[in-house]
Amino acid sequence: MRKGSDLGRSVRSGALLGAVNGLFGGGGGMVAVPLLERSLPTRAAHATAIAAVLPATALSGAVYLFTGRVPLPRLIPSALGVMLGGYFGAKLLPLLPVRAADVLFGILMLAAGIGMVF
Repeated sequence: MRKGSDLGRSVRSGALLGAVNGLFGGGGGMVAVPLLERSLPTRAAHATAIAAVLPATALSGAVYLFTGRVPLPRLIPSALGVMLGGYFGAKLLPLLPVRAADVLFGILMLAAGIGMVF
């Protein structure tokens, strides 16, 4: 019975993450990490969040691209920068102490929230 409830919770959480990601153009990982940290170690939660949000990002991105909502001159340089940053971020995470990753993630979430309000 436990596995079924875990599966249902994962599907519901995944639907929420996909909706957040598609609606706001990203940010699914900001929701995913705290949810995943309930059942996974911090580093695994961060890595799983990225892997889980990837398909939603690809699908949402395709919808936006094929409906003409993406300014193509900005797409390639932005995508290259994101890929470069993602590569180095993934290499850095295992080197950071867990507490430092949590604090940096919290600061990022706080800064993003403040930036959206003001």
